[in-house]
Order: sequence, then C-alpha cells, then structure tokens
Amino acid sequence: MQLTNNYTGVLLSLVISGFPFAFLLTHSYLSGIHPSLEKAASTLGANWWQRFRHVTFPLLLPGLMTTFCLTFVLAFAVFPSAMMVGDPDGRTHVISIEAYEAALQRFDYSQGCAVAMVMTALMLAVIGIAMGLRSRLYRGSTGGKG
Repeated sequence: MQLTNNYTGVLLSLVISGFPFAFLLTHSYLSGIHPSLEKAASTLGANWWQRFRHVTFPLLLPGLMTTFCLTFVLAFAVFPSAMMVGDPDGRTHVISIEAYEAALQRFDYSQGCAVAMVMTALMLAVIGIAMGLRSRLYRGSTGGKG
C-alpha cells in the first residue's frame, strides 16, 4: 500500500499529527466534569445513554467545539503534509501550496497575499459557524444564554 504522493498518505499524516492534540483536549474537558453529576443522574434512574445525553454531552459540548476549531485550524495548515507526503503538483495541490507558489516561486506577492486572505476568510467563517452553533446548543448550567 503506497502512502506517498497520494491523498491517503496526506490524510493519514494529518490524522496522526492531529489525533494526540484532539485527544488530550477532549480528555482534559472530560476530566473537568465532576463525577457526582453522573452519579446523581444514576440515582434518579437514568441509564448510561440518558446520563451521557443529558449530563455529560451538554457539559462536554463547549470543549468539543473549541477542540474542533483548534484542530480545524491545525489541519487547514496542511502545507507540510501535502509537500512532504503528498503530490503538491497533482491530487494534493491545496490552497496553502498555491499561496506559497504565488508568493515565493513566481514572486507575485499580491496574489500570494490574496490567496492567504481567502484562506483566512474561510477559516474565520468555519470558526464563526462553529462558535455560533456552540452558543445556540449550549445554554449553560442555569439554562440562560452561554
């Protein structure tokens, strides 16, 4: 199985490099949820799915959204993986490679800057949508706006 000069290798490279970061963030958010909350739900007769759905997941959601945003920005900067593992002139030609080639190979700094601004706008749009969903889905422990 060939994992260089193709999309699969780049994807696997991004998963391998991003997984520890996402795992540690999610683990830290999970460890911040006090176990007595789940025990209280258990004494009230909630099964494991109900405890997860009504107690753990709502408390974990802000952390998951933050983890998503941070890992998205980390994965969006796919430049090293696409250059070293992928095929930068073929199937793994990503927008960051286009910005690099425009600015530093063709010396067209205005086009390189424009591509970088498009990347920035895309990242901010995705992060804005995620944070908007976070505020709509998570109302806080008091039920008010969070």
